[in-house]
Amino acid sequence: MFSWLNLLVAFLWFTSAIVDYADFCYVWQLKEYRLDRMRDFFSTPQGKNYWLKYPLLWRSLLAIVIFLWPINDNLSVKYILIGLFLTDGWYSFYKFKKHKLLRPKFTSKALTLILVSIFLEGIIFLLNRDWTILFILIVSRFFLFSGLVFFINRFTDLLKNFYIKKATKKLTSFPNLTVIGVTGSYGKTTVKNYLNHILSKKFKTITTPERVNTDIGVAKIILKENFSDVDIFIVEMGAYKIGEIKKIYDMVKPKIGILTAINEQHLSLFGDIEKTKQAKFELLNSLPENGLAIINSDNYHCRDKVSELKSEVWTFGTDSDCQPTLEIKEVKFDLNGLKCKFKKEAMEFELEAPLVGEFNAMNLAPCVLVALKFNFKIEEIKDYFKNLSGGLRIIKYGSCDIIDDSYNSNPDGFRSALDILSRFPSERRRIIITRGVLELGEKSDEIHEKISEDISFVTDELVVITKDFAEPLKKGLIEKYRTNFLLKENPYNLLDYIKKIKDTNSVILIENRVPEIISKELSL
Repeated sequence: MFSWLNLLVAFLWFTSAIVDYADFCYVWQLKEYRLDRMRDFFSTPQGKNYWLKYPLLWRSLLAIVIFLWPINDNLSVKYILIGLFLTDGWYSFYKFKKHKLLRPKFTSKALTLILVSIFLEGIIFLLNRDWTILFILIVSRFFLFSGLVFFINRFTDLLKNFYIKKATKKLTSFPNLTVIGVTGSYGKTTVKNYLNHILSKKFKTITTPERVNTDIGVAKIILKENFSDVDIFIVEMGAYKIGEIKKIYDMVKPKIGILTAINEQHLSLFGDIEKTKQAKFELLNSLPENGLAIINSDNYHCRDKVSELKSEVWTFGTDSDCQPTLEIKEVKFDLNGLKCKFKKEAMEFELEAPLVGEFNAMNLAPCVLVALKFNFKIEEIKDYFKNLSGGLRIIKYGSCDIIDDSYNSNPDGFRSALDILSRFPSERRRIIITRGVLELGEKSDEIHEKISEDISFVTDELVVITKDFAEPLKKGLIEKYRTNFLLKENPYNLLDYIKKIKDTNSVILIENRVPEIISKELSL
């Protein structure tokens, strides 16, 4: 009897552990296994509510009470454990039915973390040979998993440094390769893609793929690609803290550096805007004297440190008072394309591109400067811009138009997307679906309220998909414009909502990332 009872407890324990560790892994994976991003998550309403979930609060309190209760026989403990694990099973089944059961992407790292956590919990129990220790282990699961994340990160840091040294050594064997680095709080992926489109017309180029902008990501691309006949390597450089861009620079040694813009994005991770500027300028400060820095002169945070650079500096912008190297004189756009008039010294010229949004002029300008640096003729640039693609898209969904800005995550980009939404006829129902902008630190509520004021002017309905920024977004809505506010936390409720408006005369702005089932439904 006891052997079967033991097997039943073991099976239920194993099932409970898998569900718990998969949940913890999902959250850590979402935050890239980074302590700084995890700390920021726990400062948000969603993160604070995470601690109130059944496994972390209520089950832990129950397990502690049972552990402290004077129970002297193992049989009673086993039956209590069975009851506790069956409660876990009921809770997991309920979440599954409500489509709220969290599962990570099962990468090798995720599987290792989950399986090793289960193994360690089992080993600790077997070494103690005390059934009551399971109650403490259940309470400690999140902390056990988090400790394992820290330990594995230390090991992967050593492995990462090995890959970076190997990648650095590989690139030094190609002295004729020109490397272009692109960084900024926003716009860097778009600029990288536009730049690759233009330069690849005359040169053999390689560029870092979408959303690859970390040191290890860049290192893996270098080790994977063959640079023997490549002329130009375009590298996107991202950072969450000081030192990360410098690490990428030391690996690839760019001769040309582009700084798109600096704003409050990731302010909660950097701490303040001065640290953000310091991090972004690591690329430009490191350029050699014979290098070229290309900077957005409209952006105060960008032009603030220009005098400190030792390389040549070219600038771009719309403000003639800043005397940009390439001045954007005029921008005209509609939902079919963009026309930009540029001026460089005494030369004026107009370019057309099938891109949506006035903001794209600021993405095209650094590409024009790089093309001129590589001796492209104006007529060639004009021709190459005519079939340019990328950036924000407008796609069809039934009778609706979808403005796909799902990879945007900064306040300036949000406002630019609102400008595009406002260009659609007012008789169409205008809807925004958003989670808000992440990692804005202490200014988060203030920024979201200001964005919401802008939303009021152009939007009939605002749909927020998490509680994190729901309150300031709702508070900022100007009452007289009667913008309807909806909170749709459950992805399947959101999916039902979207399906219901599929055949209506609506325009939907998708701002920032949405759940995978929504991306699939809309073909984002």
